[in-house]
Amino acid sequence: MLFILRLLAHMRELVISIPMRIASLFSEWIAFNPRLGPLRYVAVAASAYVLFAVVLVYVVAPLRGIAGHYLLGEKLRYDAERWLATAIYDANGSFAGTFDARLDSQRDVNYTDAAIDVGDYTANPDHKSIPVRDVPPYYWQCLVHHEDRYIGTWLNPFGIDLAGVLKIPYSSVRRSLALHRPSLGVGGSTLPMQLVRVIYNTPPHSNESAMTKLSRKLAEWWLAPVIYHELTRGGDPSLLKQWAANHLWLAQRTGGAPLHGVELTSRVVFGKDSAELSIAEQFVLASAVNKPIILLKGDERLNEVRLDRWRFIVEVRARICAESLIEDEEQKKNVLFELIAMAGGPPDPKVKPKLQAALDRYAPDQAKRARANPVARANALMPAARFGLREEMKEIYGFGWRDHVRGVTTTFDAAGNLAFHDKIKAGLTRVDAAVQPKLNPGYTLDPARAGPDRRQPTITVVAANAKGEIVRYYEAGETAPYFGAPAARDAATGLYDPGRDPRMIASTGKMIAAIAIANSGRDTTNSLYVDTEAPQRGLETCAKGNGRFGRRAIVSFACSLNAPLINRTALAGQERVRMLIEGFGFTMPPSDASGHGTPPSTAVVLGQISGSPRKVHHMSAVILASLLGRGATPVREPTLVRSYDYTSVENEPVAHGDAREPIIPNRLIQRRAVPLLRSLLSAPLCYTAGGVPAGTLKSLSSWCAARRAGLRLHFAKTGTQVTADPNATVDVWTTGGLQFANGAAYSYVVLVGTGSGSEPWARKVHAADVAAPLLEILLEDLSSHARENPMPGLLPPKPAPRPVATNDETASDALTRALNLRQLR
Repeated sequence: MLFILRLLAHMRELVISIPMRIASLFSEWIAFNPRLGPLRYVAVAASAYVLFAVVLVYVVAPLRGIAGHYLLGEKLRYDAERWLATAIYDANGSFAGTFDARLDSQRDVNYTDAAIDVGDYTANPDHKSIPVRDVPPYYWQCLVHHEDRYIGTWLNPFGIDLAGVLKIPYSSVRRSLALHRPSLGVGGSTLPMQLVRVIYNTPPHSNESAMTKLSRKLAEWWLAPVIYHELTRGGDPSLLKQWAANHLWLAQRTGGAPLHGVELTSRVVFGKDSAELSIAEQFVLASAVNKPIILLKGDERLNEVRLDRWRFIVEVRARICAESLIEDEEQKKNVLFELIAMAGGPPDPKVKPKLQAALDRYAPDQAKRARANPVARANALMPAARFGLREEMKEIYGFGWRDHVRGVTTTFDAAGNLAFHDKIKAGLTRVDAAVQPKLNPGYTLDPARAGPDRRQPTITVVAANAKGEIVRYYEAGETAPYFGAPAARDAATGLYDPGRDPRMIASTGKMIAAIAIANSGRDTTNSLYVDTEAPQRGLETCAKGNGRFGRRAIVSFACSLNAPLINRTALAGQERVRMLIEGFGFTMPPSDASGHGTPPSTAVVLGQISGSPRKVHHMSAVILASLLGRGATPVREPTLVRSYDYTSVENEPVAHGDAREPIIPNRLIQRRAVPLLRSLLSAPLCYTAGGVPAGTLKSLSSWCAARRAGLRLHFAKTGTQVTADPNATVDVWTTGGLQFANGAAYSYVVLVGTGSGSEPWARKVHAADVAAPLLEILLEDLSSHARENPMPGLLPPKPAPRPVATNDETASDALTRALNLRQLR
């Protein structure tokens, strides 16, 4: 025991005496050695700087990393989440760009070029990058080789490179001699230090002063250990690799718009996913760090710089990686050959030919910029759908949708939908000219006339195929009202609450009345309903009066007559009607002060139930499925999303929003109701009085299936919502579904309005005036879409041919033979 105590005492003496002896030797032989003359001051400064570097790397850095975890860890994680972009692909799988930062950031978004103070928080300029799922291995190897060769070793154990710090005095002398003036040199910036520059948007500038450079370097030393500690906790460098692949600046569009991250740059520069990059392409992107690729040509001088930069990246830096990192000689030779082939010049930004043609035709002023700018590309190719995509994801995941989704594939062809936009805009211009005298001051339907002093009401034109995939989507504005009123979206979570949606669905609610009546199984198209507002003459027309007469069911639905349908729907049973309202996801009007509410039958006929245009569209999709004989197949809400590219393949997230379950039509619509339902809901298009079209959609009577070749089925219902003033128009609706002879089937909704009883936008404007002309454009477009996308599987099976008797057998024998053959099969 005594021996151990003596040993410990001796070791303590050594620990104390060794530094003292070193200090003594330093003072005797260097600091106060007269034989060194003035050089002793240089030696003292050099020794002090070495001591500073050692303390910085091995003492300050680890302590700062641990302490910073508690102070800055959460902020760093949030910043990283805020920077992640979401990729958008169209139905063909073509990369259509990324969401604008203003759309996919929950808070603290900063899309300017300067930092903005938000209370006690500084929001630095956002960059956006598509997160990589798997970091390309050769990209990481080349990046480390060039930028941080000693990371994780004893020379750089905590995010600051000792050799890099020691290099600063030497580089300062060299720079000063070269510039003939004092200039602060540069040291090796580690990857964590470069990530600090990205976070705080403090990249080095050639004209920065010595003090600016020094303060920047000190800030990087102060924060780099925190980032390194956060990204390598537990000894796992995976997060560090992902940050290095996601956030470093790799390319620059001429005139601005830098591209950050491997995934985004790969899609623009090489036109492929990062997982598809060749070894040579991975080396090129890694070599572009601190020497970003210049995209797009400019003036003669810029083109020279662009080419020189590219050749330096490919022929020098990428070649170094190939020669240093690849051991297999045959593989090395192939990579070097590929780099030689690439050295001729930087590739032009990649856009699929069909999308490029659409940009050139429909957005010529944005086409060039959109090639190298993925945000501008998405804005041009999906001017309305990007807002709808965001709202649909928020309905499922709330504001946290970016935690789950790194990419989304849409259900429509971007070029085709952009052409459809052009047709609708032209149609709105014509409609605006026709109804202009009826519009309230401050409103217009013409997109070209909309501005600060003249706004458009909600304009929604959407169609979906039989699978519920939206194939045509047009909306004016940025609030995506198709997915619900802004008032129904929770400001804290972003989730949609259908119970808070105030938009009433007008006479489209009569579709529920038709289902209730048809389900009862007691009516035909000629059943008489009591109409207390009937005319003395012309009961077969849509005329109104003050008499009490019977009106046929077909007339009541064709003309959207309220009184007879209120009376008849009430007889179907209030509870049954209520179950239909709830089954389709609509909300009953609130009760009055005494607790009495509107009867469900009255609410559906007068359209006082409320819901989003998407829910009205869903109702039509369910009815369409039932009429097509697919009542047992679940029908989901129409969607803009064909598939998600989740942030985690292994653990796909579970939606926590109010994402409704699909509706099984047979649970709401009885099979025996289908023939009558089809007749009643086709009446607005097909009904005639005295041989003349007389329904509410008589202007589209040529689209009645009975009159149009190539059309098997078409039903539709209009609606006009007004205020207490019956002439003050709030909303005009048209919704329905159709099937072409080749099986292609579509449901649709058209809406023009404000959705607010306090904001009428016109007087005496009805669905036939505005919604019907837009629907005609949609129907013509769907006719073309159907020719290109036949769905024979949706057609009813052809009846089996009747057996034909041969010369030697009777008809009875032939039937028996057929039955025997069927049993054998």
